[in-house]
Amino acid sequence: MHRLKKPTLTLKAIKQLGIRSSLYYALYKIGLWSGYFKYRTPSAIVTRDHPPHTKKVNWIITLPKKEDINRLLQHKHDILISQAKEIISGKARLFGDQPVAIKLKPPGTLHHWTAYEQKKENWGIEDIKYIWEPARFGWTYPLGRAYLLTNDDSYAQSFWQLFGAFEESNPANMGQNWTSAQEVALRLMAMVFAAHIFNNAESTSQRKFQNLIQAIVTHADRIPLTICYAQAQNNNHWLTEGVALFTAGTFLKEYPKASQWRKLGWKWFNQAIKKQITDDGIYIQHSMNYHRLMLHSSLWMQMVTKAMGGTLPLSTVEKLAAATRWLLAQIDPISGQAPNLGHNDGSLILPLSTAEYYDFRPVAQSSSRAFLGKAYLPTGPWDELSLWLGLDITDTPVKIQAHPFTPAVLRIGDKQSYAILRATNFNSRPAHADQLHVDLWFKGHNVALDAGTYQYNAPPPWENALASTLVHNTISIDGKDQMQRAGRFLWLDWAQAKVIKYTDEEIIADHDGYQKIGIIHRRSLKRIDKYHWIIKDQLLSHPHQVSKHQFSLHWLTPDWKWENKKNNLLLRTPFGKLQIKITWQPLNNQARYLPPTLQILRAGKALIGSKPKKPIFGWFSPIYGKKVPALSIRYTVESLPPIAITSKWTFMENQNE
Repeated sequence: MHRLKKPTLTLKAIKQLGIRSSLYYALYKIGLWSGYFKYRTPSAIVTRDHPPHTKKVNWIITLPKKEDINRLLQHKHDILISQAKEIISGKARLFGDQPVAIKLKPPGTLHHWTAYEQKKENWGIEDIKYIWEPARFGWTYPLGRAYLLTNDDSYAQSFWQLFGAFEESNPANMGQNWTSAQEVALRLMAMVFAAHIFNNAESTSQRKFQNLIQAIVTHADRIPLTICYAQAQNNNHWLTEGVALFTAGTFLKEYPKASQWRKLGWKWFNQAIKKQITDDGIYIQHSMNYHRLMLHSSLWMQMVTKAMGGTLPLSTVEKLAAATRWLLAQIDPISGQAPNLGHNDGSLILPLSTAEYYDFRPVAQSSSRAFLGKAYLPTGPWDELSLWLGLDITDTPVKIQAHPFTPAVLRIGDKQSYAILRATNFNSRPAHADQLHVDLWFKGHNVALDAGTYQYNAPPPWENALASTLVHNTISIDGKDQMQRAGRFLWLDWAQAKVIKYTDEEIIADHDGYQKIGIIHRRSLKRIDKYHWIIKDQLLSHPHQVSKHQFSLHWLTPDWKWENKKNNLLLRTPFGKLQIKITWQPLNNQARYLPPTLQILRAGKALIGSKPKKPIFGWFSPIYGKKVPALSIRYTVESLPPIAITSKWTFMENQNE
């Protein structure tokens, strides 16, 4: 939910998002403005309870054997040690990017967390994620993994130093790092991990350990109060907060509130899974990265549940099995990467492998073992996550049925050359206005890209700008999105897609996002063979359509060398040459039109054609906070509908393979 610009949008949002979510959000606002939340979370909360004795903890993580991890990592051992030493030097790879200084002290004078939510106090930074990310304690995991392998106490010392710095700069319920219960939850999970891994370290005194336990208590106390906000959002907040609360209640089993925390956490987690994952495995946030976060949270929850001698409900496991199959259907079998679908906020809440941020094999392998009962991949460094989660990695991979793993993912082709068409019937809030977007992959390279996210909070035009239809590989009309943008994260009047045909060689689908101007966009994605693809877009209209429109086709490719000859674009790629040829035709004899125009844009600037109105074209954001130059190809036809625009992709070299 977000502050909307007009009362009419507010009413429309309530209608389209549902009364239940709106009521939960209203409860959250009442709690803020009445002062109830502030009363319930005083900054002196740490004095309310005596620190529990260390004997009361219930060990829930079975640490893997050092030799098992060494056998998996082999030459990647140095990658882990290098990352851990960076943290000792005060740097971490936030959002999976290059190492930067770990800043745990928020800017400005600290105020009660409710003051920031009420906008009585400024965040002190343009994008709050740069405060929250280091405070998630993600750096704990590389330190712990390195300590297990080496028994070098410097890694434990580094944890205690950073933990102490956070405690000193972020007293309970004071400052920006206490505003979001989800941030509190993720930090709690990392603290529980640290308690297990550094328990017997030379630098771990009883006082330090008790301070850590008390911090876990304080964090757990913060979570239940604002669950109405998480329920209003009905997203990863609800899920992770349930997982963290159940974790605290299980780890501190003899603590007075432990039973209540376990019951609430168990209920919230299972409710969230039931409501947030469809029967065919689609996660409610329509995002590849949030899908991973959901599976990471669920894998952790399963680990904690097993530590209690329990099992997840069958209905929950079935949903998670479907979500796993959905992910397997998206992953590139050569690189382990996946389409940059939806919001990509840089979350990697369980960095328990040496894989790059955008490599989904660790979570795919662990989820396959946990929820499908069989390994998806042969043994490799991606199995480290499975070891930490207590999953058996001695199993033999079972060949899972070829694509599609699930009909929810529209994918055709083979492991060398394939495409995925985005066509969804939304039952929950869309992340991006991306209906009929196409991702095209060849030999492990993503050649037709989804631009990603870049930043949520930034000066115009970069406030979540890459969610727009205009920068996806689809058609936009008159420079407008498929849906009405009502806020940074909120779309109204959702475009709904319908699949018309789905075979091994062709997918046809349409969407109704432009029906308000009398136009249906229909797209055919056809594989001729490994080297040839044809994408045909039809813009269909009512018989008596009298208005001309601008129809703009957009493709985004990596920043490769190129040349253009009469709308035949030739790109020089790592695997050879790629030709993209775009043509159009009217679908009746009455069409009035202007000659088509071609723009090639890189890093917001025009290389061919007119200057763009916004510099958001020609960028690709692989991780949060980073954008790199790419090539935007925009082909625009101004005409009466109906018309068709055809794109032919030809991979021209190495056809003798």
